Amino acid sequence: MPAVVNIHREPVYSLKTSHGNHTIITLNTRVLALFTVLSMVILLACQGPVGETGPAGEQGPQGPQGEQGRTGKDGARGFPGHVGPRGPAGLPGEPLPDFSDFIGDMRNAITFININMPFTQSQGSGVRISPTEIITAAHVVIGASRVDVSVEGASYQGAAVTGLDFGRDLALITLDEPTPGLTVNLPVSDQVFENLSQRAVADIGFEVALIGFVPEISNITPVVTFGRIGAMWGTLPGDYAVGQVDAAVTHGMSGGGVFNKFGEYLGVVITTSNFDGNIRYVRFEEVKKILEDLRAGVRR
Repeated sequence: MPAVVNIHREPVYSLKTSHGNHTIITLNTRVLALFTVLSMVILLACQGPVGETGPAGEQGPQGPQGEQGRTGKDGARGFPGHVGPRGPAGLPGEPLPDFSDFIGDMRNAITFININMPFTQSQGSGVRISPTEIITAAHVVIGASRVDVSVEGASYQGAAVTGLDFGRDLALITLDEPTPGLTVNLPVSDQVFENLSQRAVADIGFEVALIGFVPEISNITPVVTFGRIGAMWGTLPGDYAVGQVDAAVTHGMSGGGVFNKFGEYLGVVITTSNFDGNIRYVRFEEVKKILEDLRAGVRR
């Protein structure tokens, strides 16, 4: 039986072997770690106390503004607040106008017209619009070129029938001599602007006063009746502006005036009736339209 020989090899350390390289790397790592720990211990042992805070540096320039974000949703509506205490009462305003403020004086602007000719006899009323001019209804002076007029109950004076418009039933009479006394102005428009407010001169439902003479009662003092405007429309042919009033008007009051509570002249009475509710008047707008033609002597 052959003899067995055991061969024991010592490990060989060499940089050229992987075993040797691993051993050296491990050693170096341990040495480096130990050196790092010692360095930190020495650094902490040698560090002095913390110094004071230095002064703040200058502020840098402002950066560009960013884009505006989206608008957020509306929040819920809050509860209504409590009603505050009532303020003190204001000063009393001016009282509303009334017919009694002017009606007594306004009668002086109404004239009595008398026509007494062989083939023409008529009596009626008129409204003075100037010291020499009187507006009346055309049917009052139809067929006459001259009439007798009493101003404020005085004696008759002569006057000429200057112009006639039968479509509107309007006529203009001119006194031979200017006569002092009250005259009325035609409204500028159907709306009045005053005291920072606006109001109508006439409208349906407005209270009105009608002034004219009733010869059977008096040819010196005119009669006043009251009512309300029931309608305002245009008549055909011609589309003339007229109104209807539920006041009492009788013979002799044709040509008289219609007035509102402010004393403004609304038009000329052109129809009479023995019962209420069928009285018509030509509105002042038509008087303004035809006045210059009447002054020029138109007859149509």
